[in-house]
Amino acid sequence: MSFQRAGAAEVLRAAQKDETFLSRMKSYCSEIIQRTLGTRVWLDIHKYVEIFIDLIYYGLTTLSLNQTLGEEYTGILQVDSSRRNLPSFTQRTLLTLVKCFGPFILKRILTKIEQSARSGKLSLYLRPELKNVILQYIPTLRYILTLLQRLHLSIFYFNGLFYHIANRVSGVNFVLVREWLGDNTARKSFQQLSVVLFTHIVLTVLHSLYNAKFSKKYQEDLQSSPNCYLENKDQCPLCLDKRKFSSVTPCGHLYCWQCIHECLQTSQQCPLCRHPATPANIVPLLNYD
Repeated sequence: MSFQRAGAAEVLRAAQKDETFLSRMKSYCSEIIQRTLGTRVWLDIHKYVEIFIDLIYYGLTTLSLNQTLGEEYTGILQVDSSRRNLPSFTQRTLLTLVKCFGPFILKRILTKIEQSARSGKLSLYLRPELKNVILQYIPTLRYILTLLQRLHLSIFYFNGLFYHIANRVSGVNFVLVREWLGDNTARKSFQQLSVVLFTHIVLTVLHSLYNAKFSKKYQEDLQSSPNCYLENKDQCPLCLDKRKFSSVTPCGHLYCWQCIHECLQTSQQCPLCRHPATPANIVPLLNYD
């Protein structure tokens, strides 16, 4: 017997119900740990505690062939791609592991690569050019992953399949246990939302490409300019011109004598680091220019 496929509305409500319950459980655990072990310990282990809570919850429900609270609330049931059988143990295990550990592991890998390339062991074996390429493209890779997640959500809104990436990876779908609970009227609304979200993704990508191209051209212009304040260490951060009568603040920043005095008339702090400074603290550097 084949059941009716659950729509985006039912799956989304189930996911929201589960997230609400998990958020409440994590809040209770946070309060208990902070009261017993202290805030410092909680800050060190809270990420692992949250993953452990997710693992317990989905282990007792999805992995054990039981409905989650959200699935029971909306009357949906997990099935395989044929919509005739329950997911296999392999599918349920893959679904649980990817849902609980996937985002954390991916984020941890990218962070480790970035830290290692910047100051870790990896930086000792990389040429400076390759090191700069890695450090440059790590943020880009994070941005691409965010766009892919939004694209996945847009596809879900359009066809109602695979709300979580873990469901798409494992091939686990949902059907309605009680077909009279289905909301077919919301399908067109979700499809319209999908089109809007997809359009936003396309415009965001185009805008990012334009900014990247403009930024690259701007950097080339700055490098070719002899008076570029980014390249010339003798320029004043206030007037962006070559410093005249260089003067130093108590925090060590250099400005034109006239520029820094005019600035301190309105706010008695360093314009760059906000360190307290008064006109009497400014020291002119004689024979420096």
